[in-house]
Amino acid sequence: MSQFVHDPGDISAIRSSFVSGASDPVRFLETILQRAEAVEPHIHAWLSLDVEAARCQARACSDEMQQGINRGPLHGVPVAIKDVVDIEGQQTRAGTASRENSAPATLDANIVAMLRAAGAIIMGKVHTTEYAYFEGPPPTRNPWHASHTPGGSSAGSAAAVASGTAVCSIGTQTAGSVVRPAAYCGIAAFKPTTQDLSTAGLTQLAPSFDTVGWFGYRMNDVATMSTALQPQRYKHTRTPHPLRIAMLEDPLFTDADAAVRESLGKISTQLCEAGHQMTSHKSAVDLATSLSLHQTVLEYELSHIYGGLETTHPDKVSEAWLAAIIRGKTIRDGTYADALHRILQMQLTFWDACTDIDVVIAPAAPDIAPEGMKTGDPRYIIPFTALGGPIATVPVGLAPSGLPLGVMLCSRPATDATLLGQALSIAGVIEMPRP
Repeated sequence: MSQFVHDPGDISAIRSSFVSGASDPVRFLETILQRAEAVEPHIHAWLSLDVEAARCQARACSDEMQQGINRGPLHGVPVAIKDVVDIEGQQTRAGTASRENSAPATLDANIVAMLRAAGAIIMGKVHTTEYAYFEGPPPTRNPWHASHTPGGSSAGSAAAVASGTAVCSIGTQTAGSVVRPAAYCGIAAFKPTTQDLSTAGLTQLAPSFDTVGWFGYRMNDVATMSTALQPQRYKHTRTPHPLRIAMLEDPLFTDADAAVRESLGKISTQLCEAGHQMTSHKSAVDLATSLSLHQTVLEYELSHIYGGLETTHPDKVSEAWLAAIIRGKTIRDGTYADALHRILQMQLTFWDACTDIDVVIAPAAPDIAPEGMKTGDPRYIIPFTALGGPIATVPVGLAPSGLPLGVMLCSRPATDATLLGQALSIAGVIEMPRP
């Protein structure tokens, strides 16, 4: 294992140590900050680590605990925030030079407010790609191998957790930006039903798809975070046994490399041996078509939001971002409306064909994290963002190269709590163990 990969600790165990007095938020935060000091020169997950503000919050959490106040599973736990999410008093630069002079946010984003209410320690901002798009990569490196990408656009969110410089983190997904970094960095993540949580205080990319998600070292941490954010929703997860699990088949997946294919075969065997009902399931819709429709909607919407950059700041955005704006401006209103309608029809068709299936499993990417700064291939993930349901990402092991592999666990929209419970059951069988 790389010297830069580090388990920041099981959230439930961290909280237990606070309750028992074996540790406290102040002492625990200092271990995280020491870790950041050691690895940040190599990984570059953080854009702005607000040390003094974090220490102040940690002291406040300790004081609350001494008074018998318990804010729940995230009380006193350090969290990283993707830099498309507003933190009051801090700039939201969104990975672009075109916002380098933006004014500090005057209000926390809704997700940050939820975290503060849960007692989490907001440590600061982690890097993202330019406007959370596919291109414009940040300086962040993959903790498993610093010459490889951590994925995007939630690059810093995943790398901070995988390197042990945050216990958990917030990201966003508009295409594949939660699933891919989690898989590449060997950690777990959860992308709720598309548009599930409020996006107030987020820098938009494409509002039809922009969704808040979160990362933890393992699925149990992701579940704990989910319960802390929405306790009424997630406290009653039920997992029938055995689960009816389908390995999805579609021509889109035919170029998966050998390590990915072997990992899928291995986990299918593991789940069968654990007593689950495994089947193969051919997609009822053409996933490549959903890719094209997603791109139409994404580029139309981003061009209407950021079209002015073509004339006001063309020298401060990447060629890829500018090209996406220009392409989006050529898309007719009717073409956009038709793409949205067809996506909704595909959602109905796909999930109606899955009535006898509890969980759909698909590879998170065609291969491992590629070498270099490009953020990797999102093609396998985007269709499931368009299909609208929740996605849990589970790290399942290492390829022969020593880099992580992950899979997506997918379900129909509005089944978030159920999928989370199912993901915990499945992770108990296939998840890469903590070191």
